[in-house]
Formats: sequence, structure tokens, C-alpha cells
Amino acid sequence: MTAGDGAEAGRAARQRLVRVARGLEEGDLLVRGAQVVQPATREVFGADVLVAGGRVAALVGTGSGARAARVVEARGAFLAPGFMDAHVHIESSLLTPARFAAAVLPRGTTAVVAEPHEVVNVLGLRGLRWMLEAGRTSGLRVFGSVPSCVPASPFERGGARLDAAEVAQALRLPGVLGLAELMNYPGVLNGDADTWAVLEAGQGGRIDGHAAGLGGRDLQAYAAAGPHSDHEATTPEEARERLRAGLWLMVREGSAARNLEALLPVLRERPRRAMLVSDDVSVDELLALGHLDRLLRACVAGGLHPADAVALVTCNPAEYWGLHDLGLVAPGYHADFVLLQDLAGFEVLETFVGGTEARAGEVTPPLPGGGVDLGPGWDAARFDVPAGWPVMQVRPDQITTGVGAPGTGDARLVVADRYGRNEHATCWTSGTGLTGGALAVSVLHDAHNVAVLGGTDADVRAAGRALEELGGGVVVVADGEVRASLPLPYAGLMSDLPPQEAAARLTEVTAAARALGCTLPYPVTTLSFLGLSVIPALKLTPRGLLDVNAWQLLPPVPQENALPTS
Repeated sequence: MTAGDGAEAGRAARQRLVRVARGLEEGDLLVRGAQVVQPATREVFGADVLVAGGRVAALVGTGSGARAARVVEARGAFLAPGFMDAHVHIESSLLTPARFAAAVLPRGTTAVVAEPHEVVNVLGLRGLRWMLEAGRTSGLRVFGSVPSCVPASPFERGGARLDAAEVAQALRLPGVLGLAELMNYPGVLNGDADTWAVLEAGQGGRIDGHAAGLGGRDLQAYAAAGPHSDHEATTPEEARERLRAGLWLMVREGSAARNLEALLPVLRERPRRAMLVSDDVSVDELLALGHLDRLLRACVAGGLHPADAVALVTCNPAEYWGLHDLGLVAPGYHADFVLLQDLAGFEVLETFVGGTEARAGEVTPPLPGGGVDLGPGWDAARFDVPAGWPVMQVRPDQITTGVGAPGTGDARLVVADRYGRNEHATCWTSGTGLTGGALAVSVLHDAHNVAVLGGTDADVRAAGRALEELGGGVVVVADGEVRASLPLPYAGLMSDLPPQEAAARLTEVTAAARALGCTLPYPVTTLSFLGLSVIPALKLTPRGLLDVNAWQLLPPVPQENALPTS
């Protein structure tokens, strides 16, 4: 089809929409007897919704005589725009896009802006292209943002590196909406040439921010550099400071970082530029508690008007990302909507995408590569902790960590390069409760090396080799034997199992970890963030223990592991 043919087809579709809206032609679908939630006007009102060609043609009064080929009787159910997650890492669910769609479509989510930082750190731009293609066939509207920090910092090495030229190339891919979270804020503030080249590549479009712990003049300087949002606020004061700095506030509530309860006082003030995001949420939590529907329940229970809560996952994120035909149930908009039993529990009766009952698509075959290679020296490796290193204090509901005095730890953490470089480092942690055995993952933000929590040297070695055999995944080992596992053959990050089966395997892993003393609510998700080198205060990389606030590796740093700190 030529560009002219496409323009003509689009004109014909719009003209038909007009005829259906005027009652001159029959529509494709009529949802009759609904209570429409209109976040733009903070109203809930009775109407019939007429759909043609996958878009809303008109909202008409009940009993208007509107005609359509198919009629759905809403019987007073609430009809709201489909929910949109404006910032999510699909890979963190441990599911492929189609399996993720199968988990969230029944919860009312119809669109996501996926930041494929995880698969891109492992596989580079071909990982981004795979994610976009897999998203197109998933049954969910999957848009993308281009990872801005691959690797996340100069202290990490994953499986790939993106420079500014590759970022600029990726920003032109169909389905890409902008530049993803700019995590290397020290590089922004200190004028690092590579960081600023990536930042410049994103100018003119949306740029997601990531300003963990920043405030005062540093936050003002970061906002002045060009980012438009931030999802790292953890207190009302931080949230208001970001809003005053002109940043859109993304209130995050995922499996590892839970900020919604703390920020509800700010949301009750009805800020103009706010939205809800999940960021990282695991498959077991998706199935047990929900996705954005869970966040909406919490907002209404916390005092928000239902229409204001719905705006945070519909028209607000659509406006932020420039998706001008999503986010409302209104003439000309995509017919993406959800029928709800009520506006307190947000129980979903049916989800529609493009005027059709939503169904998950087919799983996309994995890309080659992306497994685990710990190198030939792994079987003889030792995992001693350097004397004098502080203890990483792990928090069950945040991705930040604290700093404990040397000698106060109770479980070792080993982070090993999984790309065949024969590097690893070990530190002490506290707060996990693990007293025996080992929990190991190949999901370790953002370079996605291997992390092993707890265990004797023998258990650590056994856990690493088990991950190699799986091609990546999650394992619990005790006395040298695998007690539970979840294979993640898609880049060592994702499973193609149906969500219920993947969740069951993950639940087995969690139960096995708890049998070894672990007290973390979501141990796999929490462990996966203990290497993220841009989140304070201490994080472990294969090259050593990083003091994020000081932006330097702690001594002793082996010469071969030394890295520049600017």
C-alpha cells in the first residue's frame, strides 16, 4: 500500500465514523446501558457507546435507537477507558509480552509503554526490535521507549552497549515514543560527554527521568537538562518538589518498590501532571493482586474520587506520551475500554481493545543468545568478602539499600558476570532472613549478571551452574541440590509458560527460599535490584561494592576491575 492509498483508507474510515455517529449507518458494536466514566470532566453518566472501525463513533442517550451489528448489554456496569501503564518493564514480570498480555488484559490494562532496558542490556538493539515485534502480536497495545543508559553506569558491563548514534537510530523505530529513564544522573549533572550525547539524541521528544534521591539544586539542574518525568519519589516532599520543578509525577507501585501509600496525600491534592505506574511487577503478584486495577482500588480507598483515580491510568499517561487517540471514551478515540462491576473494587467484567473483546496473542520465538556463561574458573572460585566492607541493608519494600557496619551481616551476596568475563564480587547483606542454602537469579538490574544470595561456596557454585543449564532463570539450592526453579530461556529474563504456570513455579521458588529462612515478601524481585548501580546506597557489581552516593567502588578494587569514576 502506498502512502496515498493509506491516506485514502484513513479518510474513508473517518468518514464512515461520522456517518455512524450521525445515525446514517449501522455501527459495528453498541454497548448499551453503561455508566461511562469520563475522567476529563470528572463525571460518571449513563450512555450507550457506539463503535465503528475500532473507534468510538458516539456516546448516545439510552433508548436513542442507535444501530449496530452487535450489541453488548452493559446492564449498568461502569465503562471506563482502558488502563495504560506509562512505565513498565515487561521483562520484570518474568513473562514474554504475549504472556504478560494474558495476565493483564483481564485486569483492564489495554496499553503499556514498555521500557525494554532488560533485554536491551543483554542483546542490544535486536532485543528492542524483538520486544516491539512481540508487543505487536501480543493482543495488548505495546509502545516502547529507548533505553538511555546501556549500561546503566560506568561501573557495569552487561551484554551490550548503546551509544548516542544507536539511540538516535532506535528513536526512529515504529512504536517508539521517546527516550527512557535517564538513570545516570551523575553523568547528567557532571557533564559526562557520553551521557549528554544520548540526552541530546532524545531532545525534541519525551524523555523519562530517573532522579532517585535528588533534591534541591541538583534536582533543579537535572530537570533543566531536559527530562520530563520522575518515578523515584518516595515521600510527599519529594513528590511535590518534582511537580514544582515541572516534572510529571509517576507514582510507582510495583513488587520491589511501593510508593503509593506514602504519596496518596499528594494525589489527593489532585496534581495536574500525575500518573500511576507499576515499573516492575512479578507474575505471581499480577495474578494474585492485579495490575493497575489494584492501584485504583488503593487510590479510591485512600480518598480519591473514582474519576480522578481513573485519570491517573488513562488520559494523563496518554497525554504525557502524546497518544492523542487513547485515554478517553470519546468520539474518534480508539475503542479501548473496560466494563467494571463497580468503582471501588474495580472488578473487571470485560476488556475491549479496538472494539473487540481482548485476547492475548501468540508467543514470539526467542532470539538466540542471552544465556549464562560463568566461565571455566567458576568451579574453583572463592567468595570471600573483603575485610572492612560495609553491610548492604536490604529493604523489603524499596529498591534503595542502607549501609550497615562491617560485621553486622547475615547472608552473603555474590554477583558474577554472566557473559564469560570471569568476574565476581562478594559482600555481606542484612535484612533478608536467609539462614541456609542459596537463591540465585539471572535477572539483575540492569546489566543482568548472576546474583546469588546466601549459601556456602559449594552452594553458590551449584546455583551458578544450575542457571547455566537452564539458560538463565531462578533457582533455590541447598546442600548442592536444586530445590525449586523457574527457567527463563528468553535472554535469561522471560518465560514462555502460561502466566498461571509461571506463577506457580515462582511460588515454589519463594516457598523454597522461605524454608531456608528468607523473610522477603518477593525475594526474587528484591534480589534482582541489589546490583542496580544507580540506586543508593550500596549495590554490588561483578567489579566490586559500589557506594552510589559517592559514585565510586569501595577499596580494595582489584586492578583489573578498576573503572573510571566519571
